[in-house]
Amino acid sequence: MSASGGTPYVVAIDFGTTYSGYAFSMRGNFLKNNEKNINEIYTVPWNAGELLSEKTPTTLLLDEDQNFDSFGYEAENTYSRLPEEEKRKYFYFRRFKMMLYDKDGNLKITRNTKLKDMTDKEMLAIEVFTHSIRYLKDHFLKNFEKQNLEKALLPLDKEITWVLTVPAIWDEPAKQFMEEAAEKAGISKSSLMICLEPEAAAMYCKCLPIEKGGDCLSAMQPGRRFIVLDGGGGTIDMAIQEVTDDGKLKEIDRAQGGDWGGIYVDAQFKEMLEEIVSKPIFEAFRMKFTGDYIDLFRFFESKKREKSTGKKVRMQVPQSLLNISDEDIETLTRDKGLGDNVTWKRDKIFIERTKYEGFFNHVINKIVLKVEEMLLSETAQGTDVILMVGGFSECDLLQRRIRESFPSCKVVIPPDCGLAVLKGAVIFGHDPKMIAARVVKYTYGVKTNTTFIEGTHPESRRKIMNGKVYCKDKFDIHVEKGDTIHFGQSTDKTYNPIYEDQTAVDFRVFTCTHRDPKYIDDEGCTEIGSLTVPMLDTRGGTSRKVRAKFHFGGTKVTVEGIDERSKEPVDIKFDFLEGS
Repeated sequence: MSASGGTPYVVAIDFGTTYSGYAFSMRGNFLKNNEKNINEIYTVPWNAGELLSEKTPTTLLLDEDQNFDSFGYEAENTYSRLPEEEKRKYFYFRRFKMMLYDKDGNLKITRNTKLKDMTDKEMLAIEVFTHSIRYLKDHFLKNFEKQNLEKALLPLDKEITWVLTVPAIWDEPAKQFMEEAAEKAGISKSSLMICLEPEAAAMYCKCLPIEKGGDCLSAMQPGRRFIVLDGGGGTIDMAIQEVTDDGKLKEIDRAQGGDWGGIYVDAQFKEMLEEIVSKPIFEAFRMKFTGDYIDLFRFFESKKREKSTGKKVRMQVPQSLLNISDEDIETLTRDKGLGDNVTWKRDKIFIERTKYEGFFNHVINKIVLKVEEMLLSETAQGTDVILMVGGFSECDLLQRRIRESFPSCKVVIPPDCGLAVLKGAVIFGHDPKMIAARVVKYTYGVKTNTTFIEGTHPESRRKIMNGKVYCKDKFDIHVEKGDTIHFGQSTDKTYNPIYEDQTAVDFRVFTCTHRDPKYIDDEGCTEIGSLTVPMLDTRGGTSRKVRAKFHFGGTKVTVEGIDERSKEPVDIKFDFLEGS
């Protein structure tokens, strides 16, 4: 991350699993009278047919040659109107962001990773993400061009800070993947910032004006600790934050969460329909009546956000779904043993409340358990506020369960909670130092050789170099997992060459999922990069000094090596996209 705010414009792109959008502001208007004025953060309306929306579906349509056709609502509508034979030629991607979430630590993302579209055609994932980010970037620029402001934005690198949001629970390869997709989309590294979604949401709530803030402002008093529960379409991101004495935000415990977002509720609803009409027939409905399929889940999405009332949930369904099977759908429903829970009347489906709420319970139970686990941790002492943001947090069932499960906590849902991350990312672009401290996710260090100590170091680690006995492959820790690192903080350690005439020192940088590794091949250790520091002046022999300096505090970690004599720094470029 090279950008650091301070440009005349900040544009934030919230690239979500289900919906995406962007927001922007001019620095002069946003920071009037040294106050952060969030009323000067603007979103754009997207045409959703009869309604206008502040976000658009994360849906991409490419032609048969993989050239861009459309994105968002336009992509959904265009694809649904294509004849079935034409659909098979086009590439249609939706809800693809989750392919970057490494749930179990086994996912290997590379620049050659491929994605399957709706008809199982494959193309490079980075191209899919690049097309999508480029569209959102260009949409903003075209809007400015319509207002004859394009000249004010040149050169782009100097005039705009671009901010891209990512879940805090994502690993480094996923973040790098998004950065490279943004760069391919025409956003230079020097103007790009990566913002963690729970932090953005907390910043938004911290900056709410008095007339809108209400409960948010009371939760944002100095010394107050709160959990940010960012409920997205794909992931649930949670982090414990504290307001510092100077009004900044400090992470208290590392972000946690999982793949428990709103799309998994959709999956439960879909499974019920597949059970009724059969998977092959429902798949035929999806392919033959794609527009109706899209509408069905739009109806369901709006129903998820409605306040729960009544014994039954009524929802409109496309007529084509009712006619897709040769058998009567009510008969099929009874035959599957669902007659007591599901009934049909013309173009409506009626679902018993207990059955409907069952769609949500699988993910809500996991969310509640994780919040409980976080509140019981030692670091959470004094945390008595749960701040709910994100599109899934608009769901009445989720809100109700959180309130019922944690009666001793104040549950705060800010206005426009679905836009909290997007608008908060704009604030981050203007003032990244508002996040005063973060908790380190891994232990970081370098490979070293230390003096061998009999009885302490295992014989298998003994190695003789330049006439001295060393213990090889030691993990020299610079910062431990769980440590709190302040904005701009760095660690600095000095090392010596092993040979008198050595003209360079290699630093191999490692992370570990455990707090206190001894050796670089201990369980959980991974090499993430290396750098070579030239030491051409050999005067001083093995007493010469070279430093390894880790810079923490931002959303990324950087490392440099410095020869004490020449003072010339060498930066390391981490490449987490293996095998590419």
